[in-house]
Formats: sequence, C-alpha cells, structure tokens
Amino acid sequence: MNLKKEHYSYIMMLGHLCADMSLFALSAAMPFLVVQKGMTMTATAGLGFIMSICQAITQPVLGAMADKKNRPWLMALGVLLSGLGIGLIGFLDSYWAMIIAVAISSIGGAIFHPDGSRIANYVSGASKGKGVSNFSFGGNLAGFVGPVIMVFGISQFGMKGSAILLFPTAFMAIWLFMLSGKFNQYVLEGQQEAKKEIGTNQKADDWNGFWRLTGVTVLRSAIMVCMNGFIPMFWLYILMQSEEVSGLITTVIALSGAIATFIGGRIADKLGFRKMIRVGLMALVPCMFILAMTRSVLISLIVLVPAAVALNLAYSPSVVLGQKLLPNHLGFAGGVTMGLASSIGGLFSPILGRVADTQGVDVVMWIMFAICVVAAVSTVILPEDPDLKVKNS
Repeated sequence: MNLKKEHYSYIMMLGHLCADMSLFALSAAMPFLVVQKGMTMTATAGLGFIMSICQAITQPVLGAMADKKNRPWLMALGVLLSGLGIGLIGFLDSYWAMIIAVAISSIGGAIFHPDGSRIANYVSGASKGKGVSNFSFGGNLAGFVGPVIMVFGISQFGMKGSAILLFPTAFMAIWLFMLSGKFNQYVLEGQQEAKKEIGTNQKADDWNGFWRLTGVTVLRSAIMVCMNGFIPMFWLYILMQSEEVSGLITTVIALSGAIATFIGGRIADKLGFRKMIRVGLMALVPCMFILAMTRSVLISLIVLVPAAVALNLAYSPSVVLGQKLLPNHLGFAGGVTMGLASSIGGLFSPILGRVADTQGVDVVMWIMFAICVVAAVSTVILPEDPDLKVKNS
C-alpha cells in the first residue's frame, strides 16, 4: 500500500473507530438490557463502571510500556478484544459473565490507545492538531456507528444480534496487523525526529501542567460518560420514547461530537489548544441547563447537537496539549488523556445509576449540569501550550 505518511492518520482513525465502537455499543444496549433482561439502571451502570475501572487500571501501565518498546501489532489485538467482549454480551444471562465480557472489551480498548495515539502523532508531521483530530474523530464516530450497528443487530436478531460487532472489529484487527511493520517504521522515524528536536530546544516534560490538564479532562470525560449512559435513560423514562429510539439517541451526540472533534484540532492549531478547551466547556453549560429543564423531545434533540459540539471541541486539543506537555512520554500522555481520564470519568456512572433508580433520571440531569459548571470553572487551571511559551520568551 503506497500511501503518503500523513494519509496513515486516516487508517488510525478507522482503527480508533473500531476500538471504541464497543464502548458506545454498550451504552446503546443498556435500554434493551433494562427492558428485555429486566436489569436495573444501577446494574447497567455497573457495566459501564467495569468498563471504566479496567481501563483506569491498565491504561497508564500500557502507556508507559508503549514508550519503552515499540509494539504496533498490539493495536490489532486491542481492536479484536474490544469487539469480542461486547459482541458476546447478548448471549449472556449471568451478570458476572457480562462483567467479564465487558472487562475483556475494556482491556482491548486500553491496549489500543497508547500506541494508537503515538502513531497518530508521528504520522501527523507539523500539523499535530489536524492529525490527532483525525484520530480522535474516529473515536467519536464510533459513538455513531457503534449504537447503529448494535441497535440494528438486536432489533433484527434479538439480544444475540450483538455479535454483529465481531465482523468490523475482526476485519480491522487483521488490517492493522498487516500494517504493523509500516507503523513500526514511522515510530522509529518519529522517535529520531523527537530526539533531535528535544536536543535542539531542550524541551522538558511539564508534569505539573500535565496533571492540571488531566484534572480538567477527567471532568470533561465524566460529562461524556454520563451523557452517553443517561441521556438514553432520560429519553426512555422521562420523554417516554421506545428503547430503540432511546438507544439510538447517542448517535446524535456522537455524530455532532465527531464533527466537532474533526474541526476542533484544526482550529486549535491556529487559535491555541488551551483556548479551544476553555471555549468548549464554557459553551456546554447553557446547553446542559436546557437539556435538564426541557420535557420536549424536539427541544432535547435540537439542543443535544450544540451540547455535543461544545463538549467535543475540547477533546483532541486535550490530547495534543497533553503530548506537548510530555514530549518524552507520548504514549503515556495519550493513554492518560484518551483513556485514563475517560475511565476515571466513568467512575461517576454507578453512583448516578443508583441516584437514577432511587431519585429519578431527571435528578441525574441536574447533577450532570452541576458537573458542567465545575468543568467550565476548572479551565482556569489549564496550562499554557509549551510552544507558545517558547515563542513568547
């Protein structure tokens, strides 16, 4: 395959799509699990918690390992496992078996992200925002494709239709494995270029700034996890829509967010990464207020679009800024900003699931609004782009 180096970012985008597809497919399956298997919202939220905690444990370790030794073939294994776990969930009646299946899928996603984000960075050249936004776009697009595939499979074939996820993920895993040699070449080239740049500019890792960024990213990710997990429940129980419609509402969030992610990195290349994160999180506050207030299906649908756009404008700039703050640990930075932060954000899920069961989903919506306010305020601690510091000094 004779592609230009920068074109491989689109292959990484497709890989990211397949790796994250299962996470969003699980969210779309939750209304079906509640209605067809009689599970409580606490139990379904518990599956989201398992997805998060497994990634929280494995992501930093795998990110550090990726920085020490190049193993691009692990991306193929990660994609395969991510599809396998959730693809089998429709065949399972035991809650513990579901937990194991979700854990397998979660670990698969954790395996993919560190090497995936590193390679996306290395093949991007000078336009890091554009390249990483392509990669991030795949993860957001998974939020559209995953639910559509899952809802179609279950609607046509019953709960066992979840197996439909195995087909695209297996195909992508084979393709990534075949390209692992080429990816390894680009990693080696990127590492040599990084060493020269570090030697010339004496760039050091800014751990203090990175952990401040991580704190903001955790809040952003908590909002994303809660939107994907509880907006469908809000539509099911408060707006009184069917489980099919409720399961598919996450596609509106995902498609709008994917477009925002695709353009967010490109705009951030020109306007600045910190500014883009701040604008996105501040714009989210009034959108979430309207979502919590309204009982109109039409208004909720309309407002979900700018809400998802605002939230995801901050996504790829967070990843790029994290890698800029830790130029010597790209895999770890990508693993934390794309994986660990999202996983910690997911720890809110079972708590809010319990609130939904005891107090109602409408109360959860107001809690989500409060988290949005805290996230917007927290942007004051965001670190400055290291490149801007160099230019201004």
